[in-house]
Amino acid sequence: MSPSPRRPEPLLPRLPSLLAYPATKAMLAFMAALALFRLLAHAPNILGLLFELAFWVMGYKLAVEALVNTAHGRYEALHGEDLMATDGDGVEQIVLGVLATVALLAVARWVGPLPALALLAVIVLFMPAAVMLLSINHSLLNALNPLAWFELIGRIGLPYFGVVAVFTVLAIASEFTAWALQSALGGIGLVPAGFVSLFVLVASYHVLGDLLHRHADALGLDITPAVARATYANPVEDEAMALAADLAARGEPAAAAERLAGLFRGRGASDPVHEQYRRYLVASGDIAALAAHDREYVSSLLVTGKDKAALAVAADTMTRVPDFRLTLPEQIARLVALAARQGQSQLAVALARDFESRFPASPELPGVVLVAARLQSERLGQDAAARDRLRALLASHPGHPQAGKARDLLAALDRILGPAGA
Repeated sequence: MSPSPRRPEPLLPRLPSLLAYPATKAMLAFMAALALFRLLAHAPNILGLLFELAFWVMGYKLAVEALVNTAHGRYEALHGEDLMATDGDGVEQIVLGVLATVALLAVARWVGPLPALALLAVIVLFMPAAVMLLSINHSLLNALNPLAWFELIGRIGLPYFGVVAVFTVLAIASEFTAWALQSALGGIGLVPAGFVSLFVLVASYHVLGDLLHRHADALGLDITPAVARATYANPVEDEAMALAADLAARGEPAAAAERLAGLFRGRGASDPVHEQYRRYLVASGDIAALAAHDREYVSSLLVTGKDKAALAVAADTMTRVPDFRLTLPEQIARLVALAARQGQSQLAVALARDFESRFPASPELPGVVLVAARLQSERLGQDAAARDRLRALLASHPGHPQAGKARDLLAALDRILGPAGA
C-alpha cells in the first residue's frame, strides 16, 4: 500500500517565519546597499531611469532566487554573493508587471472604470500564478496563459487563495509605506522606500516558493534540493580541498599540497585554498616550495588590494624562511610603509633589507630607505646602521625631493653619535 501524500501545513501559523526570511544580517546589508544605490535614480534624464531599472532588476533577481530555492526546499536566507538568478530573470518579472499595468491603464482609458476594476480583480487573483509559472518555466507566454493559471490553481486548491491574500496585502502595504516615506522625507525617502520594497518583494516571493514546495506532489514538480553552493570559489575547489583533506588525514601533507597545487597551474584559486596549501607545505617541511608560492601569493594579494593579508603572509614566511625576499620593488615599498604605519618596525626594516643593492635604480628607493632608517634610529636603536643608509642615499640621490628629510635625520644622528661615529 503506497503511503498517502503528506498534508501541507496551514499557512497562517508559519506566516511570521516566512515573512522574516530576508531578516538576516547579510541579506539586510545587501538590500540596504541596493537601497542606497537607488539614490542614483535622481540622476537627470534617461540616466536616472536606467539606474531605477537596474535597482528593480536586481530586486527581482533576489526575489526569483528566493522563490526558486524555496520551491526546491532551501529555506535558508540567501546572501548577495549566492545570487545565481540572471538579469533576464529580473527583466522577465518586470515585463510581466509592465504588461499587467499597461493592460489595466488601457482598459481604464478606452473602455471604462468598471471594466478596469474587473480586470484589476483578475490581475490580483492570477498574478501570483503568473509569477510562479514565469519563475519556474521562464516562459512569458506560459505565464500569460489562462489555461496554465487554472491548471496550477486547480492542483493547489484552496491554499492558493490564502497566498493570494497575503501577496496582495503585502503589495498594498509596500506601496503605501513607500509612498508615505517618500512624501515625508522627499528625495532621500527613496532609500528607506527602496529597502521596504525589496524586503517585501523577497518575502512575498518566498511565500510563493513555499506554496510550490508544499504542493510539489500535486503539481508534479521535481523538488530535488537546489544545487548546493560551493564552500569555496567553485565546485572544483570544493572537490580538490576535500581530496587534499583526506590525504592530510592519512598523514600525507605533501600529497595534499600537490593536490591543491594543480589548481594554481590552471585558472587559479581563492585565498582560502592558498592558505590551506601553505599549511600543508609547512606540515610537510617543504620550505622551498613555501617561499616560491608565497612570492607569487603576496604579489596577487597586493594586486587585488589585500595589503594587510599580504603583509601577514610575508611576515609569516620570513619567520620560516630566513632568506625570503619579494621580487617587485614597488610591492616591497607598499609593505614597508604599511608595516611602519602598523607599528611593526622590525618587520618593516626586515622587508627593506638590502633594498639599495637589489634595486639601485628603483624610484621607490629613497622612500624605502628613509622609512627604514627612521625606524632603525627611533625604534630599534640602530643609529649607526641608519646613518650609513642615509649617507649612501644622499650620495646617490642628492637632489631627490626627500633628500631634505634625509639630511635632517642624518644631522640628528651625527649629533647623537658624534665624531667617533663619523
